Amino acid sequence: MRTATTTCAWALALLGATVVLSAPAIGATKPVAGSVSGPVVSVKDSTFTLTTSLSPTGRSKVAVGSKTAITEQLAGTIADVKTGMCVTAIGQKAKNGTVTATRVTLTQPVKGQCGGGFGTRPGGGRPPGGAPPGGNRTGRPPGGFGGGGANFGFAFGKVSAAKSSTITVKGRQGSTKVLLSKKTQVGKTEQVGRAAIVPKLCAFVRGTSGDHGVTVTATDISLSKPISGACTGRFTR
Repeated sequence: MRTATTTCAWALALLGATVVLSAPAIGATKPVAGSVSGPVVSVKDSTFTLTTSLSPTGRSKVAVGSKTAITEQLAGTIADVKTGMCVTAIGQKAKNGTVTATRVTLTQPVKGQCGGGFGTRPGGGRPPGGAPPGGNRTGRPPGGFGGGGANFGFAFGKVSAAKSSTITVKGRQGSTKVLLSKKTQVGKTEQVGRAAIVPKLCAFVRGTSGDHGVTVTATDISLSKPISGACTGRFTR
């Protein structure tokens, strides 16, 4: 018999849930939306298995469909930061509002737009480096890249200009100048196929499940390499 803790594990991973489920509802088999994450341990045809604390069995079997969006985080360089790209920049903010970036992450725009909210299709999703399952409700930029404090700098939007080591990021709140340097870490997100899902990669999966995450039908999958040998929830996509 599952304990109350394991039974609720999938429910705790729900994104945007606003209603506390009663005991009968938790036992229902109707699929609900949620997320699981962890290292991929095996792949077979259109399914793969990952280990995760968000499943009552410690594992989730994930089904990948033809419409499942799959992205992978790859290492980039400053040369990849070009006009028209969607960018998230995190670093230190000067008094004039300029951000000296310690890290930038790049995605392609979708229909010319850089959207917001994790789970939209590549280019319109939450900035890479996503929050652990359950979402980020702190109001800070997702990703666990540290920060906070009076001089914490953040910019998210489309690169409207790029000249040498300075770029202009145009977002909903206006434009921000971002300074890049040799110390700036650059990551880029690319759409990949099902063949990119291989053992030992970290996978963050959004989808639906009728058994609290034991089996999941994926809508979105984000792949990344382990950090120091572990999947931390900090998906540097």
